[in-house]
Amino acid sequence: MMTLLIIIIALALIFDYINGFHDAANSIATIVSTKVLTPFQAVVWAAMFNFVAYFIFKDHGVANTIAKTVNEGTNAAGVTYITLTVILAGLIAAILWNLLTWWYGIPSSSSHTLIGGFAGAAIAHTGFESIDSGKILKIASFIVLAPTIGMFIAFLISVWFLNSFSKSIIPKLVSLLIIVGIIVFLYNTLILDPENLKSGYESYWLNVLFDTHNFKLILLGAIVMIMALFTTFLNSLNYIDSERWFKRMQLVSSAAFSIGHGGNDAQKVMGITMAAMVAYD
Repeated sequence: MMTLLIIIIALALIFDYINGFHDAANSIATIVSTKVLTPFQAVVWAAMFNFVAYFIFKDHGVANTIAKTVNEGTNAAGVTYITLTVILAGLIAAILWNLLTWWYGIPSSSSHTLIGGFAGAAIAHTGFESIDSGKILKIASFIVLAPTIGMFIAFLISVWFLNSFSKSIIPKLVSLLIIVGIIVFLYNTLILDPENLKSGYESYWLNVLFDTHNFKLILLGAIVMIMALFTTFLNSLNYIDSERWFKRMQLVSSAAFSIGHGGNDAQKVMGITMAAMVAYD
């Protein structure tokens, strides 16, 4: 059993490596294609922010979701739902699918692949009662919702930016209202009570900044705030200056994407290892 556990952990690390060149490339696609950075510079840029993300996000929600896709315990016949064999089968399936989609250039989510692999292996082992159907349905729904929501938000941002080039004062007023709205929103939603902060830093302000709940909101607010400030002076720029500023903004968006990717995807191997350790015990 110990040998099987070691094999699973080794495969989990291989899966993480494959996930790196399968998913992480998304964060540098634009800055490479627009020649903001060279491929090597872009990889270093993305790797740095992916690495930093692990130390920022203290919440391990993704790892817990991965680990708890399959129910713990046994069924009526006394058969354990989650075993090392189930985890191994799910992991191998996820690796093969990731390699296949990478080879043919098909965009796919490694997280959904891994969860689907675990669920399929568990169903083959003990039937549908072995999986947490609520979690599976929630995750499956986002396969459709995520690109749809992303498309809608991108549409709104594009309209916002395009209208900011006009000489009208209305786009500026909209941007200023967004800035005020972000400040009010953060003031009313951030956790400031020291007793409720969970980041574990000695400094109060570091605790406020890096608390999992707070940091997600601050990061999102900072991105929108930067865009809003950027749009307030867009119509005063000539073509060359606007191109230069858009390239700088791509660095910001790439860094934010990498932080989000690192905080989310880095936890997959933690979830696999956690599930394997539970099954081993």
